[in-house]
Amino acid sequence: MTTTAFIICLILAAVLITVSPVFCIPFLLGAYLIAKFGDMSIESNRSIIAGIIGFIFFLAIVVKIMDWIKH
Repeated sequence: MTTTAFIICLILAAVLITVSPVFCIPFLLGAYLIAKFGDMSIESNRSIIAGIIGFIFFLAIVVKIMDWIKH
């Protein structure tokens, strides 16, 4: 689970750096803390796939909420 959270933090940082570098700092800090204190088993492909799917799911929820707010 920590690997999934680590990957989601890195993907969010990569996306938010395109908006402004300031927005990616909390996610980079979170990824650093997860890597430092968490039990990282990066060899698990399942965790990597879950992180990417979780990120896409998170983006879909944000888009739906933003669409709901506009209408």
